Amino acid sequence: MQLKHILLFLTPLVTVYAAEPTVLTAKRVYHTVIDQSPFLVERTSTVVWTQSPSITEAQPTTPPTPTLN
Repeated sequence: MQLKHILLFLTPLVTVYAAEPTVLTAKRVYHTVIDQSPFLVERTSTVVWTQSPSITEAQPTTPPTPTLN
């Protein structure tokens, strides 16, 4: 019975680590003015990034040291 609970707990963890990284795309549409007709146009920019775990270890932060001015 306990082995069944352990396997049910570990199955989602293995699935998460074995999954492919998620590719995200963001598209930004904005208005801009140009010096030729029609003068007001829409421009777009696209950003693509891959969501994945960090490959570096987190560094501990040190508390700020007070200074006297």
